[in-house]
Amino acid sequence: MKEFTNPEINARFAIARGFPAQYVNSGNYMMFLWNDGEKPLYVHIDERKMELNPGQLLCTTYLHKVHIDNSADSLKSLFFNREFYCVHTYDSEVSCNGLLFFGSNSSPVLKLDDDERSTIRTLFSVLEEEFSVADSNQEEMLRILLKRLIIRCTRLARKQILKSDENQGDIDLIREFNVLVEEHFKTKKSVKEYAELMYKSPKTITNVFGKYSEESPLRVIHNRVIMEAKRLLFYTDKSAKEIGYELGYKDPAQFSKLFKNVVGMTTTEFKNSKNVTPVGQN
Repeated sequence: MKEFTNPEINARFAIARGFPAQYVNSGNYMMFLWNDGEKPLYVHIDERKMELNPGQLLCTTYLHKVHIDNSADSLKSLFFNREFYCVHTYDSEVSCNGLLFFGSNSSPVLKLDDDERSTIRTLFSVLEEEFSVADSNQEEMLRILLKRLIIRCTRLARKQILKSDENQGDIDLIREFNVLVEEHFKTKKSVKEYAELMYKSPKTITNVFGKYSEESPLRVIHNRVIMEAKRLLFYTDKSAKEIGYELGYKDPAQFSKLFKNVVGMTTTEFKNSKNVTPVGQN
């Protein structure tokens, strides 16, 4: 593992072969996890088990609890905190916010073809070399290389997660909606409320999602609420009523109904269930 730190601002950036324990579930890091091997790796994200197949790259945030069953040198991992590079503040540079991170797909998996795999492999090698260069330009060079990686992954995400990357205005609308949901999902539950923040009509937003996304804007809101509910059910002792209230539902029955409709089981059944069916990524 190679690491850069700037103690003055608590900035951290690291690259590794495998999954270093000190970065696991620290609650601070954005992560790229890339299977550059020939066999699947088995990843748990918030108790959901999935396959990370050869050539696939996974993006996660500090919101997720991540565990890898069979981590090996074929896994190339990259970690950075907000102090090193904040995707909210510098979104105009890389256009990843609401897509790679904090998007409607909370843990997007990108599929790299042979050419893209070769390009990313080269970029990782250059990054590893730069971590060994200790001079006054090192931090900025590492940040530039990280931005290159984010931009390449963002381009792939536009084509793979969304249905097209042709209309930048529509893509930015989807990204903006996703980011606003991340910021307000506990207090705003309708497409209309987000449309008002964006100075758009609910119909416009729904139509754009229909053209480019596999999920409706209302589904994005519900999925974000349920993702937080699952996390609270697994990792706290709070009751379903307490969790519903924390997530903005004064009526416990309304929250319970939404949870059952989205997840397919009650909050009690979910809390008692530890055996999660693997989800393959093809």
